[in-house]
Amino acid sequence: MKRAHIEEVIGTPKGTWVWCLHCERCYQAGEFREVDGLQMCPYSNCDGDMVMDSWNWEEIRANHPEFPREPEREKVYPMY
Repeated sequence: MKRAHIEEVIGTPKGTWVWCLHCERCYQAGEFREVDGLQMCPYSNCDGDMVMDSWNWEEIRANHPEFPREPEREKVYPMY
């Protein structure tokens, strides 16, 4: 199994919840779609790059305490 770049580049451990800047949905670090050699957000209708566009969920929650500790898959969590 290919190791996710998110683990190598920014040190986010596999299984940590992350939020995608492009689609505003959450997934666990280590999940991705490979497109032309790039590791992308695992949601098929999203063009977010897993490394550049994923933010640690706990950092998002620090600014949005109304968000749940464990996010739901597919649910959109808008920042604005």
